[in-house]
Amino acid sequence: MNAAGWMALPVGAMWSASFLCTMYGYGRPMLSLLGTVIGISSIYVLYRQLRNYRRLFPSVRWLYILRLSLVTCLLAGLLTDAVQSLYFTFLDNGHLLSMLNNAFQSEEYRDVWQKIMPDTKLEDVQKMIQSMTVRDFMLQIGLYNVVLALPVSLIAAIAVKAVKVPK
Repeated sequence: MNAAGWMALPVGAMWSASFLCTMYGYGRPMLSLLGTVIGISSIYVLYRQLRNYRRLFPSVRWLYILRLSLVTCLLAGLLTDAVQSLYFTFLDNGHLLSMLNNAFQSEEYRDVWQKIMPDTKLEDVQKMIQSMTVRDFMLQIGLYNVVLALPVSLIAAIAVKAVKVPK
């Protein structure tokens, strides 16, 4: 758990930076692209940390590395949740809702919405989103971070499995 905590700090910081770049990247494509690059490169950082851990402890089995990777991603998700909570509580000031409102007004978005979910009215979804509190947002985002932790940790752990460890 101690190693996972230390490994989670840079990964969680990268995920938090990616989130902030994405939130402020509306209308600024380069900032949004930077957020995507930071998010993807966090997988490589996690891989490097796991590979170094495995080189330090060559007797460690791969399932232990997988578990270490998962716990690291879950802790990084908690750090990201804290940053996201602070953002929505103090910095957002309705920025996300205005972005979503602009998206809902777009004709292309309405067409795509009708193709994907023909039985759901866009106005009802818009009212539901506008009535959500910060706690509701954080519950959804926290669940998303937990679901995202599994594939990210699996990708990094599978890459570490291929590394040859000296006996």
